[in-house]
Amino acid sequence: MPDVPTLLCVHPHPDDESIACGGLLAATAAAGRRAVVVTCTGGEEGENLAGIDLGDEDLVSHRRRELADALAALGVEEHHWLGYRDSGMTGTAPNDHPDSFHLAPVDEAAARLASLIRQVRPHVVVSDDEQGTYGHPDHVKAHLVTIRAVELAADPTADLPGEPWQVGKRYVHALGRSRLERMHRALTDAGLVSPFGSADLAATEIPFGVDDDRITAEVDVRDVFARKRAAMAAHRSQIGSDSFFLNLPDGLMHDAFAVEQFVLEDGPAPTSHPETDLFGGIDVAEQVVAAPVAPVDPAAFRATLGRFATGVGVMTVAAHGRAHGMTANAISSVSLDPPLVLVCVERTAAMATFVRRAPSFAISFLAADQQELSNWFADPARADDGEQFAEVAHRTEVTGTPILDGAVGWVDCRVEAIHVAGDHDVVIGRVVGLGTGRTDDPLLYYGSAYHRLAE
Repeated sequence: MPDVPTLLCVHPHPDDESIACGGLLAATAAAGRRAVVVTCTGGEEGENLAGIDLGDEDLVSHRRRELADALAALGVEEHHWLGYRDSGMTGTAPNDHPDSFHLAPVDEAAARLASLIRQVRPHVVVSDDEQGTYGHPDHVKAHLVTIRAVELAADPTADLPGEPWQVGKRYVHALGRSRLERMHRALTDAGLVSPFGSADLAATEIPFGVDDDRITAEVDVRDVFARKRAAMAAHRSQIGSDSFFLNLPDGLMHDAFAVEQFVLEDGPAPTSHPETDLFGGIDVAEQVVAAPVAPVDPAAFRATLGRFATGVGVMTVAAHGRAHGMTANAISSVSLDPPLVLVCVERTAAMATFVRRAPSFAISFLAADQQELSNWFADPARADDGEQFAEVAHRTEVTGTPILDGAVGWVDCRVEAIHVAGDHDVVIGRVVGLGTGRTDDPLLYYGSAYHRLAE
């Protein structure tokens, strides 16, 4: 049904759809548009938080029925399971279950979702953001898998069933920090318990949310709020009658849940700010299908891009008492205000795992006589912990991340965002410290070999 405006929301567990996007789903269905939900796991690691009587039924079966009731309350008639197991909270034993969503290879899970995208042919796709909203590994994984699935669904060379389909716009659901702060203050001022902690908690200490300037869309769901509330209540084992989600005073309830916020990550630039309709700017009457193209030979691609001369840097991270370095030349400035840089990291590299656990990273730009350092941090046989710095002169600056001595320049960065792009992660950092070092020539890389500036 490509001519019917179609929304696809991807959520990790039963109940996430009602809390995060319940209003959007209900408003989409009420407007005669098509709303579809994909649930990645069965919620196996959930608990009977409300302590309800399950009778002879196991919790997973009960949660499936709760989800069906919630979708009915929202008016959503199409639902798909992605087929993975709930991974539990970060650092718990279920993370290691072989069927967990957390352990599923991104491309494998993305292929499942991409096949559904080709089947459903949505114009708008919504998922968690790169933080996984509150850091749960399944929420983070849903973000990564959705990005890759949208790419695969449009790729005519992907070995998937169905015709290629190009999603028009991809969003993540989000909560602006000022909105979270207002909610926290209103709760504590009313003498109610805030989920964010004590009354003296500073706004900067709220553990999740995004900066307000990242919000690109706000959807007012007051007209369908009763449906959203009924959907949340349908998840009886997870959201009890005494839950925060159902017992706020009416005014606070509307402030907390009657506006849903989103960030556009892929698609045409918004024509208004904030957008109020996620379908804005899409011609849904025109079926958007990627035209077949001949695949590009990887060797030819590498050779062609090798004609672009770059500098050479060493990316470093430090997390949980361990440090790691990696030679990189896919480095670029992104923005002056705020100051942002990016570095591309192959997803199979150890650095990809390290940087996802680290709050910061640094890049040291090497001098022409530092080829040995470049070779060392490019050597796959080097140690993967702090020992790789044992004989490398280095120091720390703002974030405590290693910066190599003798570099011609360096930047020290907080991790701003990590985006999946093909077989690499694009790591974006906000520069919080920087400096120049020696005035020697920089180390250059061109045509698969090191070079230096000509006299």
